[in-house]
This record gives sequence, C-alpha cells and structure tokens, in this order.
Amino acid sequence: MKVLSLHTSSDRGFPRPRVESFKLIAGYGIEGDRKAGKREQRAVLLLGKATYDHLESLGFDLPYGALGENMVLDLDPHTLEPGTKLRVGEALLEVALYCTPCKTLKDRYGPDFPQKLGRRRGMLARVLEGGIIRVGDGVTWV
Repeated sequence: MKVLSLHTSSDRGFPRPRVESFKLIAGYGIEGDRKAGKREQRAVLLLGKATYDHLESLGFDLPYGALGENMVLDLDPHTLEPGTKLRVGEALLEVALYCTPCKTLKDRYGPDFPQKLGRRRGMLARVLEGGIIRVGDGVTWV
C-alpha cells in the first residue's frame, strides 16, 4: 500500500494543490496547512482512490485534492476502525473519525453531491509521530 497523492494549502477552498511531500508535526498536523493546530483529531484527511473511482462511475471527473483531502491512498481508509495506527513514510498516524461532507462540497458540486458521495469523504487522523511524507511512500498497519 502506498501514498498516491498529497495535498495541502494555507488557503481555503478546493481543490487543494498537489505537493510532492509535506512535514507532519506530532499533535499539530501538516506544517503550513491552514487547518494545522486547530483540532488534533482532525489533523489529516485520508481518502482512498476508491472514492474517486466511485465518483467517476457516477460521471464526476474530479482531480485528486478536489474533496479537500490531504492524502490519497491506494487503500480504503473507510475499512479502518478508529484507533487504527498507520505508518506512513516517517510519520505515525492514528485514525480518529469519519469525515462528513461539508457545505463547500454541496455548493461546488451540486445539492445532491453529499448523497452521491455517501460515507466516502474520508477518515480524519491525528499525528502521533511527526516526519516527512512523500508521494509513493509505503503505508503499513502498526
């Protein structure tokens, strides 16, 4: 399993710009990200490629980052229970909670988009151990 895409921004809005790497800080989040330091259990939004595959099957042609995620993985994070720990690159993450679709997605992609997306918005994680994460880094259960 690996990291397919990384996204972060100091500004509001979607899609979030793609980056090749970023630094995670324990108990804080992504260095330079506008959401960093606000709520520890919501530090990083993990999304699986399967979410984009699902949306494509419904006629949506969206680039990675379009849903506000920080990481796109080649695994489905929705299959992970809260408390699951993942080693991603140099960092250690703990899956914390399900991310509900926000009003921005509804405004941008249509009033029925949240229903079409279903429970595939992603999982929020906290940073237990910081480090650098790069596109292509491995993802393992701890």
